[in-house]
This record gives sequence, structure tokens and C-alpha cells, in this order.
Amino acid sequence: MHLAIDPAWYGAFDDLQEAVWVVDADARSIVFANLAAGRLLGLPREQLLGAAVERFAATPQDQAFWADTRLVVADGIESLSAVLRADGELLPVMRRVTPLAMAPGLGAMLVTMVDCSEHQRAEHELERLLSELRATLDSVADGILVCGLDGRIRAFNQRLVRIWNIPQSLLLKRDDASLHAFLAGRVQDSVAYHAQLAQMQEDPRAPTRDVLQLQGGQIVERRSVPQLSHGSVTGRVFSFRDITEEAQSETALRMAAVAFEASPYAIFFTDARRMLTQVNPMFERLTGLPMAQLLGRCVESLFSPLGSDWTEQIELAWQSTGVWNGELSLTRDSEAPCAVQLAWVALRGADGTTEQSIGFVRDLTQQHAARKRIDELAYHDVLTGLPNRLQLSQRVESALRAARPGSPGFAILELDLDRFKVINDSLGHAFGDRVLRLVAARLQICLRQIDMLCRLGGDEFVVYLHASDRATAEHVARRMLQEMQQPFALDGISFSIQVSMGISLFPQDGRLLDELIKHADTAMYRVKERGRGNFGFYQPEMNANLLARMQLEHAMRQALGRNDMQVHFQPQIDTASGAIVAAEALLRWTDDELGPISPATFIPIAEDTGYIITLGAWVLEQSVKEAARWMRGGHSLVVSVNVSALELRQPDFVERIARVLQEAQLPAQLLELELTESMLLQDAEEAAQRLQALAELGIALAIDDFGTGYSSLAYLKNLPIHKLKIDQSFVRGLPDDEGDRAIVSAIIHLGQALKLNVVAEGVETEAQRASLQTLQCSHYQGYLCSAAMAPADFAHWLSGQRPAVLEAD
Repeated sequence: MHLAIDPAWYGAFDDLQEAVWVVDADARSIVFANLAAGRLLGLPREQLLGAAVERFAATPQDQAFWADTRLVVADGIESLSAVLRADGELLPVMRRVTPLAMAPGLGAMLVTMVDCSEHQRAEHELERLLSELRATLDSVADGILVCGLDGRIRAFNQRLVRIWNIPQSLLLKRDDASLHAFLAGRVQDSVAYHAQLAQMQEDPRAPTRDVLQLQGGQIVERRSVPQLSHGSVTGRVFSFRDITEEAQSETALRMAAVAFEASPYAIFFTDARRMLTQVNPMFERLTGLPMAQLLGRCVESLFSPLGSDWTEQIELAWQSTGVWNGELSLTRDSEAPCAVQLAWVALRGADGTTEQSIGFVRDLTQQHAARKRIDELAYHDVLTGLPNRLQLSQRVESALRAARPGSPGFAILELDLDRFKVINDSLGHAFGDRVLRLVAARLQICLRQIDMLCRLGGDEFVVYLHASDRATAEHVARRMLQEMQQPFALDGISFSIQVSMGISLFPQDGRLLDELIKHADTAMYRVKERGRGNFGFYQPEMNANLLARMQLEHAMRQALGRNDMQVHFQPQIDTASGAIVAAEALLRWTDDELGPISPATFIPIAEDTGYIITLGAWVLEQSVKEAARWMRGGHSLVVSVNVSALELRQPDFVERIARVLQEAQLPAQLLELELTESMLLQDAEEAAQRLQALAELGIALAIDDFGTGYSSLAYLKNLPIHKLKIDQSFVRGLPDDEGDRAIVSAIIHLGQALKLNVVAEGVETEAQRASLQTLQCSHYQGYLCSAAMAPADFAHWLSGQRPAVLEAD
């Protein structure tokens, strides 16, 4: 039985846009087709009727499908497929096949098809556009990131991955929050980064631009614009550009511009014809011409003299090294030409031709003047104009080369002005410099033209006496001493200057200048030791004495570390009662090799070398600690410590003493400092301030060896002095020497008048003590009571001490 189609179907289905078939399931042939089906397949409807559906099956899948339609009849199907048109074109369609009950026992299928070619073409076009868009995004120089308003990432390109160095593992996770956190972590200033994002959220329509500094120094420019859809903001598009090199280039350009403008060198640029195209301000100042008059001018016209081959020299230099260097004379507008150093560099193009050049010009005016001045100063002293050591060396070397056996030798005199520091300190260094010029002039008139007077520096002079023996050298030395004895007058001030001189002779005292000067210096040092203001010849044994002094100084500097020095204490006794009232600290030194060394031997060396500051600080600290132990043992006894002039002049002297007292917990009233008269006259104003500060602490002050120095009464009146100590040289003659008795009596009465305690030193006999008691001297110290004792012995003696002497009859 065949399927029969109701004619009414034609009218019902012909108006549809969909293609409609009715297929006989058993025969697999088309029994009905509407007009749309004919248009779809490119055949009249009449040719479709009765046609096998396999004829239009275009794919192997369709062939298999139509081969067995029983399942289709039962279930139906809807799928994207393709049909073969009459013209051979394969047409994509959306096909739906459903069972159709036409009559009992008859199987039929209703097939509807919609042409999908336009839709498929649109999809392919969309895919093509998306592919091109992705390729475009990946090919742009900027990193692109597209985000929704909620922060979800919609798209990004590979350039973004490279700029931010995003790891592949993070990309595979497709975790937007992790990616945003990674970006924030790469930025140096994450706070500013998040603040900018927050600002974008507050105003989503506003475009932004900022610069990010990434970890590792990379600089990235970030721009963002809103993403719009139908006028509404749906997200944000970010672009990132790596501007590290650009920023560095801009910085370099700015630095180059600043360097060009502020360079201490005059700089110019020229074109290929060597015409000036740009100059810096220094070039304008150097030439004296404004830029308007310089630009377009030929470089060669500014420099003179220009040798006929100068241009050729430039070309040769540019061909070999690209740089020409040389000294020239620069023509200036309103001044005389000046010497300059020109470095002229060729700037070549890709073809090797010189397109531009740049020149660096340095003014040599000051350098030439300095060179001339250096030449002048190389052989002369700046202050006095006298020959210097270099010229002296050349003169002596000439004499040494000319020396022959039996020929006369020469003499070297070294001169030093005695106590010249007083002039500098009191009248100033400028005044002292003028005095040195006067001294140089006076010394010069004592010499012959063949001799040479040189200034070594400071107040030291050296004289070379040509062809001189001992007698000639002595004659010149005496003449210099006589000349220097004449008073000097400067700025209305009259003053005297004496010199000390040492003399060495060639060849007997040395065969080199350094050796002769060294020996003359040794002889001069001996003159100073013996009172200054004289001259002396070098003697070989002087070196031995100096060596012994050096060895003693070295041993002294090692003594404290080796515990070879110790502070001993000598009691001071009340003359009337015999009670101990104080103890003087005395430094004692016993060397393992040299044995006991007297303070009279090593203290002057310590003062000359400045080591007295170290020794004095140590003695003070030890003495204060020992006095504190006496106090804790029930004996509140004043300890008296000697202070040197160098110690007193130390800026922190008062603070250091206060600190030592505080650390030992000794009351300041139990410390007494002994000073010499000469100390109070050196830097008197500063010394007075220091002594006043010490007195305010409660420390007592004593004048040691009173009567042997200047014995000025002014400081006794103005300074906070508590005690006078009579030098033992006056005590030694008591009671028989009338002169000593008169001096001691005068000092005692002076002390009583000024309400000062008086202590006599060096008392060794009962007769001396009795005489002092008769003269009403309040205290004494010396061997009569006790020699200086080690700390342990003194403490033992102190604990069991009794009045050591009886009242004199």
C-alpha cells in the first residue's frame, strides 16, 4: 500500500518558509514536498515527488541514516546536516525528522529543513574576525587586559604575559583573583596600585594613565579606557607598555641637555662644512660673543694661529681615530686671545662621511698661569722668596760633584728661632709671617753671594756656606747672632728674637745633604738644651746621646703596659702637731734593663713628646682611687697630684677630673692639684678659666716650687690658689744660710698675708724642721718624716702612724 497525500496539504505547507518533505518510510521516497523544498534543492516540486531521499544525502552519515529508518520512525531526530542541490552545491540545513501517522500500518516521516548557509557563513565570519582579533591583540606592542566591572578577566594577549612575566601555571589555572594578586605583587608601590584601581571603580567612565615601577626596575605605562556596550560601561580595557628604555633614554637626554648647558667646558656642534650649529653658554662666555653671532660661523676662523696644514691634520686624525686633540689660541671679542685645549670629534653617518662634529674647548689660561707659578715656586719659598730645599739640594749636589781630595769643603748651618710660637700666638700668624721676612733679610746680609740661605718651613732656616771650614762657619754664625741681637720693630712694636744654630761640615760630618742637615739639627738641639741663643758644631757623640734618649722614650711608652711604673706617696706633716695632713703622689719607674729611672730624667722627655698627658691621666686615676681606699679605711686624707702644662691645656681636663672623682666616689675636697708658676703665665686667660672651674668643683690648688719661677704676685691675687710649696733649694740652707732663711721667711709671710697654707719641701733634718716651725711654716714634707712609699706601705704606715717628730725647744 502506498501513501496517499491529501491535496489540502499543498495549500497548507506551500506558504511556509521551511522546506517540508513527507517520506515513505518503507520506500524511502519523497511523497510530498512544498514549494520551499523545491527552492531549497533547486528542482521543481514535480521532480521531487517519488525521488529517493538517498539522492539528496550528501554525507556518508546521511547515507547510513536513510538506510535504516525504523529507529527514526520510532524516535525522530533533529540535527545539523547537509543536502545536495541539483546544481551540485552542498547546502547546510537544520533538519528535523519526526514520525507521521498517515494511515494504520503505513510508516511515514515528516522532514523539515531550514537553510543554514547564511547562518554558517556568519559564524565562519565571526570566527574569522575573532581569530584576526586574537592575532591583532597578540601582535600589538602593548599588553592588553580586558576586565568586566566585577574584575573578571575577559581577554588578554601574549604581550601582557611577557611584560608582566606571568608564569604559565597561573594562566592554566584561569583564576582571575590569583592573576590580579600576581600583578599587584609585581608592583613596587602596591598601595598606590590598589588606590588607582579603586579610583577607576568610583569613576568607571574616566580614562586613566599612570606609570608603574615593577620589581627589578622595569617601568610600565598603564592606560585604561571604559568598555562600552549600547552606551553603558560593561568593563575596562587596560593597555600596558614597557617604557623602561624610553624612560632611560629620556633621562639620558635630560642629563645630556643639563650637562651641555652647565658644562665647565665650552662645547660646540658643527655641520658637515664645519659651520657652527649649536654652542653652549660656556662657549659664549669664553669667546665673548653671543650665540647669534656664532651660529653659522666657520670653526677655523675662531682659532689662531692656524697653520697651513691644520685642516689636513684634522682630516688625518678623524680618519684614523675620529678625534683631533691639540692646543690652540682662541680669538675673543673684547679680550686678548687665550690658550685653549681643543678636542674635536667627527660624527659620521651610515656611509662613513662626516655629517657633524662636536668640539670640547678647555680654557688653559689658569693652567698656564699656574704652571708658570709652579715653575717660580719650584725653587723658592713662597713666604720669604728664599731658595727652598729643592734648590738647596741642587746646589749641594753640584758642590758634591765638584768636590776633589784636598779641595775646600762646605758647611751647613741649621737655624731655629727660639720661642717663635709666642709671637704667632700673641700677635697672630700674619704678623709672624712678616717677622719671618725681616729675619730672612737680616740673615741674608750676613752671607756672601756664593752662599745660600734657604727656608725649610716654619721658623727653620738652612745656610749653605760655600768653600768654608770650621773657622769660616764660626765667623758667619757669630755675625748672625750679633745681627739678630739688634731689636726688631714692626707696627710700632719693638721685640727681640734670638736663634739657635747647629753646624755640620763637609766632608767630616757627612757626604750627603740629608746627613749633613740631620747632624746640624742634632747640634742645634744640643744648643737648645743648653740654654738657646747660641751655636754649636756637631760632635759624633751627640748621636749616641740621641739614641739613648730614643731608647729611653721607647721604654717609657712601654712601661705602663708592663706595670713598671707605680705611684708612691710622700706624707705632708703639720709642723706643730706632727699629724699627717696630706700626701703627695710621686711617679716612680723601675725598668727591667735600665733599673730605677729618676723622674728628673724621664719627665722632661714625656713633656717634650706629649706623653705626659697619658702619664698624668694615669697618675691622677691611681691617686684618686688610692685616696678613696684611705677614706673607706677611716683616713680622709688629701692627695696632692702634680699637673703638667700640657694636661691643663687639654679641652676636657676639668670634665675628666670630675669623671675620675665620680667613678672613685672621692669628694673633690680630698684632691689637690699642684701647678708650677710658669703654667699660670702661659695662656693665662684660659688657665684662669680652667682653675676657676676646678675650684668650683671643690678641688684645692697649690703652687709647686714657689720662688723658682716668675714669682708674679698677680696670679696669687686673682686665681683660687690654696697653698704655696717652698722649693727644697731654699730649705736646704736652713737654718744657717741667711739668704735662704730670708727667702723662706718672706714666702711664709706672703702666704699668711694671702691666707694660704705653706708647705716646705725637702726637709731632711730636725734642725730644718725646727727652723721652719720658728718661722711659722704650717706644713712640711721630706725624708725627715718619710720618703715616698708604695701604696701598700703607705697604707700600713698610715694605719699605725704616730707623730714622727717632737716639738722643737
